[in-house]
Amino acid sequence: MPLQSKVDRGQIQFFTLDEMVDSDSVVRVIDLFCKCIDYEKLGFIVKGKSHEGKPAFEAQTLTAIYIYGYLNKIRSCRSLEKACKVNAELWWLTGMQKPGYKTIANFRKDNSEAFKNLFNAFTRFCKELELYGKTTIAIDGSKFRAQNSKKNNYNLKKINQHLDYIAKQKEDYLSSLDRNDETESKLTNLESRKQKYESLKADLEQSGETQISTTDPDARALPLHMSIVEVAYNLQSAVDDKHNLIVDFDITNKNDFSALAPVSKLAKKSLELSADEKLTVLADKGYYSGKQIAECHQHNMDTLVSPKSKGSKSKDPRVSKAKFTYNKETDSYTCPKGVTLHRQGKVYNRKDGIPFKRYVGHWSDCKNCPWVDICVSKGSRDASRGRMLNRNIYEDHMDKNDAEVAARKNEYKRRQAIVEHPFGTIKRQWGYNHTLLKGLKKVKGEFSIILLCYNLKRVMTILGMDGLKEALKASKSMYVAIRAMIRCHANNIKIHFYNQQLCNIEMAK
Repeated sequence: MPLQSKVDRGQIQFFTLDEMVDSDSVVRVIDLFCKCIDYEKLGFIVKGKSHEGKPAFEAQTLTAIYIYGYLNKIRSCRSLEKACKVNAELWWLTGMQKPGYKTIANFRKDNSEAFKNLFNAFTRFCKELELYGKTTIAIDGSKFRAQNSKKNNYNLKKINQHLDYIAKQKEDYLSSLDRNDETESKLTNLESRKQKYESLKADLEQSGETQISTTDPDARALPLHMSIVEVAYNLQSAVDDKHNLIVDFDITNKNDFSALAPVSKLAKKSLELSADEKLTVLADKGYYSGKQIAECHQHNMDTLVSPKSKGSKSKDPRVSKAKFTYNKETDSYTCPKGVTLHRQGKVYNRKDGIPFKRYVGHWSDCKNCPWVDICVSKGSRDASRGRMLNRNIYEDHMDKNDAEVAARKNEYKRRQAIVEHPFGTIKRQWGYNHTLLKGLKKVKGEFSIILLCYNLKRVMTILGMDGLKEALKASKSMYVAIRAMIRCHANNIKIHFYNQQLCNIEMAK
């Protein structure tokens, strides 16, 4: 079998940049998309207005570089600089422009909010194409490693351990002091380390936080799974069930417990749903918070959040809280033996600040019960009090949520398939399990690019490459028409729109 022949490297070739790029290449979609953007309106820093200094690169060019890079697993600014020099598709996309790594890096760093606005703009574009179902969303969080090692993350316990160790080391050195320079330098080093940790302790106490990170001040140690902890950021995403497209997202340095209502309201706003329109929210048990569920209900959102087990595990199952019946009309509980627990007038607060009501049975009713030893605690028996139960003030909303989950099991089972799809693509397929930037604001900007690329990739799959091109061309036509309308309005020119895409301009008589 003969071998394939090579082209002579010295042979002169005549071809255009356009011939070097396939007609169905993703760069053609990126180019159309980037031409539809009003960069100044979205908050991008637009250069090139001054006639002094070296000519600047267009915001369109740098945005296109980042979208192409993140779609092709190229994230670092140095790798993007190299790709602009050797990648034929980027030659076509940028018109043979080759910005340096510093220019590329500064564009991402300085336009964090603008990239979030761009993500929102693409969401609106998808809504116009009716790619969102607008009835059900799933919410979940995923941890992404920060640019801060666990060694450079401290809490009060860790700082005190370092200080105790230094004090012990110092005491050992002093007890065996030989009056030589080596020992003196060790003592100086220990004193310097002591000052460092005392300063960290003072900063931690002043901030009111439980942790402090020295490399990335916004990063926090968060549990990944089981007992594994990583210094990371938590990506909270809301995903629509129709095509697994991300509706909106937020970046936090906290766990999921307090994120249900904020992310749900953010998603409802992004979907442009009115207060009267319902939205169903699916979430796992990490979001099970009475306060958050109640807030969702107040904003006309049905919650299907997996409930946690209720009641004390130390109690016998026969007398657990689940066996007690709550009477809403009398605001009281009835035990399995028929004893009524009446509400005390005071509202108490748990250590986490959540208020609750307390219900107590009369000792005269409880003392002769055959289950008194397993139902009433020893402290209550000694104080001649009956059984006590606590009820979260949000428990009505929690009961409503639990009933919805039980009645709509098949709907809840879809949660994982909806919301885990983006995380699987981003983390496993693309390998983006960490952030390159530091600080909440910049990290949010980077994830705006990542999630924009995910949605863009999804729409390519849903509509096909040609379908998305046609939609972008139509969108661009509308954009040009609207801009023309704004310009012509001052000149008394009349504009007619046809099919919401094309416009015809006539001189007004």
